[in-house]
Amino acid sequence: MDSRLKALERKQKLYSLLKDQHDAEIKELMHYMSALPVVENNLVRSYLHTLLSDGLRHIEYISSIMADIEGATGSSILTKKGIAASMEGEKASRDALLKCAEMADDPETAALLKSVSVDEEHHIRILEHLSELVESAK
Repeated sequence: MDSRLKALERKQKLYSLLKDQHDAEIKELMHYMSALPVVENNLVRSYLHTLLSDGLRHIEYISSIMADIEGATGSSILTKKGIAASMEGEKASRDALLKCAEMADDPETAALLKSVSVDEEHHIRILEHLSELVESAK
C-alpha cells in the first residue's frame, strides 16, 4: 500500500478518535453542569467547577488538533461573519432569559435570570469590541 494512503488513513482514524473524545468531553460537561444546581456542598461544587474548567480546556486542545487535521484555521469565529453570528446568539439568549424572568413566579428566580441576561449583554459588548479589533487589524 502506498505510504501516502497509509498516512491519510492514519489521519482519518486519528480524527475519528478525536471526534469521539470531543463528543465525550461535551457529554461530561453537560453532566457536570446539570449536577451543579442541586449540589450544595461547597467542596463538591468546587470539584465540579474544576472538572468543567478542565473539560473546556480539553475541548479547546482537541478542537485545535482536529482543525489542524482538517487544514482549517480554527479562527472562523474571528471573522466578521462569525462574530456577527455569535452576537445574534447572545442577543437571542438575552431576550429569552428576560422573557423567562418575566414568567417566573419566584422573585429570586426572576432576579437570577435577569442577572444572567446582564451577562449576555456584557458578552454582546465584548463581541462588538472584538469585531472592531478584527476590523482594525485588516
